[in-house]
Amino acid sequence: MKNLLSGLTGVLILACLAAGPATRPAAIAAFRGGGGLIGEAEKIAPPPMKLRWTYQTGDEKQRSSVESAATITADTVYVADDRGTLHAIDLTTGKAKWKYESEGGFDTSPLVMDGRVFLGDLAGLFHCVSAVDGKKIWVFDSESGVHGSANSDGTHILFGNDGAQIICLDTDGKKQWVAVAGDRINAAPSIGALPDGRWVALFSGCDSHLRAIELKAGTEIFSSEMGALAAGSPVMLKDRIVIGTDRGHVLCYALDGKPLWDYDKVKDEAMVYSSPAVAEGIVVAGARDRLVHAMTLADGKPLWTFATRGDVDSSPLISDGRVYVGSKDKKLYVLDLKTGKSLWEFTAARAITAPPAIGQGVLVIGDTKGNVYCFDAKDK
Repeated sequence: MKNLLSGLTGVLILACLAAGPATRPAAIAAFRGGGGLIGEAEKIAPPPMKLRWTYQTGDEKQRSSVESAATITADTVYVADDRGTLHAIDLTTGKAKWKYESEGGFDTSPLVMDGRVFLGDLAGLFHCVSAVDGKKIWVFDSESGVHGSANSDGTHILFGNDGAQIICLDTDGKKQWVAVAGDRINAAPSIGALPDGRWVALFSGCDSHLRAIELKAGTEIFSSEMGALAAGSPVMLKDRIVIGTDRGHVLCYALDGKPLWDYDKVKDEAMVYSSPAVAEGIVVAGARDRLVHAMTLADGKPLWTFATRGDVDSSPLISDGRVYVGSKDKKLYVLDLKTGKSLWEFTAARAITAPPAIGQGVLVIGDTKGNVYCFDAKDK
């Protein structure tokens, strides 16, 4: 099953870890902003938007699909394709800075931290390369395909694989611990603190369970039955967890794993393949009923839906009261967060399953033909 999540907002965040398990702060650019994976990005100018540049992952005969979110840092866009190439693209010009090749395809978003880029491939190798020149620093063999993006607190690097393993490495690639799930882990973990101060990583996958794993020791704190598999990542907030599942549900749990509400308004029980985004008390998720769904964070009551002409596997991203999301109908949509009204759209060359990334005043998104698009504010 493809990892939808790979979704990454690509925004640069400062993880202040003095209160957490890490001993030093680290500048982290990660899927959906890292941490709790809430899917809320920095502010950018409102639409309409203009196309700054289009980057192509190969020539016409060797294009590679981009199905994971880009990661945006100060002057570089990092994006991985399904042929196994990690591309570093100049943010201003759209020209390639360097390329790193893997024999396994990539279905994950790059994690960028401390001058290095981390990501796993479909052959099970987890790569660490220099963010400056793309040279290999180390490779860890997880022995099973990696579909989910990695997350980090600055000290621990966490990801899951097709062998139902939940793996924690240090930044030098040394294994710290391995926990076991009941089936494949296809999504990125969210990271945050419980009320008692313990730091945990939340994992979901094909065994239909939401697991909280203590960050230092790798011990399981709770495992909650979700009733269906989850392809997308959990959102971890200060007092609750939100996740989408197969069979048309968006679920909300307390931080002890107890259920709070269940949104079941997805048509025909279609899979909620995307990772939800949360901002201003509103949860937004895409589904394979071709709709974008919005509901209240407090109790899961429906607010609005927006119809596209294709499955919405792209994980929505929220910025400054607007929702940015792609669809398999080739469209990138910008919607009003509170009403679901369409504000602007762009038609790509092929289906969009990758989530959008926002950072440094631009939006970046890829399509399944291997095009990477960068948008900024349109001249007034």
